[in-house]
Amino acid sequence: MSKDKILTEALSLFASRGYEGATLSELASRVGMKKASIYSHYKNKEEIFWAVIDCAYQEEIAKLSTGMKEVQHLAFRERLHNMMDQHVHFYKENDENANLWRRMTLFPPQDFKEGLKAKLLEYEQQFNEMLEQDLDRAIQSGEIREVNRDTGLAMINCILDGLFVEYSYYDDEEFNKRVEAVKVMTWRAFLPAGKEAE
Repeated sequence: MSKDKILTEALSLFASRGYEGATLSELASRVGMKKASIYSHYKNKEEIFWAVIDCAYQEEIAKLSTGMKEVQHLAFRERLHNMMDQHVHFYKENDENANLWRRMTLFPPQDFKEGLKAKLLEYEQQFNEMLEQDLDRAIQSGEIREVNRDTGLAMINCILDGLFVEYSYYDDEEFNKRVEAVKVMTWRAFLPAGKEAE
């Protein structure tokens, strides 16, 4: 139980203050134990940090996987838009996981930059594996044109990354307009030749 409590409070600290701004003394105070007691669970702050990152990563992958499975019965267009909405919802969330990912993506601690990049690429790889199945199924059913898989995946990832950055600059009304515009143009890119976008 103490280990879970340490990770919960560490997530809050890292999300709000970053790695450098979080101290083990404050973490111990929040958990309700002496600083020395933390070392019986973790050897140092860095080990706690990576445990927090791993937990946050696993949670988001699980949410995405569940969300995509829940809409498998829908047409590809709806599945694609739902997946975009899942990411947009995450960008808008003000919970600890979302705040942690924002901070670690945009302002990674210099010492952990490469490790965080590897973790984000791991997330992208798992996301791509889920999305590949959707693309293949939609191509086989004739819902979308025959597209190069890598090109399609790269386009969707670039769009999602672009929306992530855009959310930092625009108010909700303007951002939502951009999300809807992206949905329209993305669908047009996938439409079979001769079909008109609705």
